[in-house]
Amino acid sequence: MRLYPIRRLQLDGDIPMNCYVLDRNGKCFIIDPGYQKELIQDYVKQEGLEVIGILLTHAHIDHIEALDCFDVPVYLHELEYQILMDDSLNGFGYFGKEKAYNIHSLDIRTITEETKLYIDDYEISVILTPGHTIGGVCYKIGHDLYVGDTLFEGGVGRWDRPTANLDQLKKSVIQLIDEQADHMVIHPGHGRSSTIGTEKQINPFYHEWKRELIHSI
Repeated sequence: MRLYPIRRLQLDGDIPMNCYVLDRNGKCFIIDPGYQKELIQDYVKQEGLEVIGILLTHAHIDHIEALDCFDVPVYLHELEYQILMDDSLNGFGYFGKEKAYNIHSLDIRTITEETKLYIDDYEISVILTPGHTIGGVCYKIGHDLYVGDTLFEGGVGRWDRPTANLDQLKKSVIQLIDEQADHMVIHPGHGRSSTIGTEKQINPFYHEWKRELIHSI
């Protein structure tokens, strides 16, 4: 299987984050355009890529502030739609900000875990991983997992935000690590990339929550 380089843009804002440009054969999706719209646009132009869509792992402010960077369809899970549309849930209210774009003018398309997305001839699978938010997802293509704020290198997403749920997060993290192959590379919304195998070995949340699950059976 051919290995594709990971295009990661480290964007600065209220919460520094990772935006990814997922490309195949000159076409690309933007994953989580958090901040710095012009930087994203300039990068895509310099690389000569054609943007065919925007993928949201979830709809928190640090993942959507530059959502209007390209006039293309925006995909997010149907359960996450309410967060995108409600500034009291997505963080714009928390930070006292207003969106720099009209959300109603964007082409928002809801997806489910049954949805199959394609970039050229490559399939992108949707994995529902609620917990950090009610409709958070991971996107899987080849050996890469774009995990948003569900899982980090040695950590997990917060569960103290609106629509977050610790029990759901525990289940999502355990299932993601247990069901995906060890060689799968995870690309989180913040921090460094890791692998499923590494997290199975070193992630303290996974170890604690797995022990809880085993003892509850």
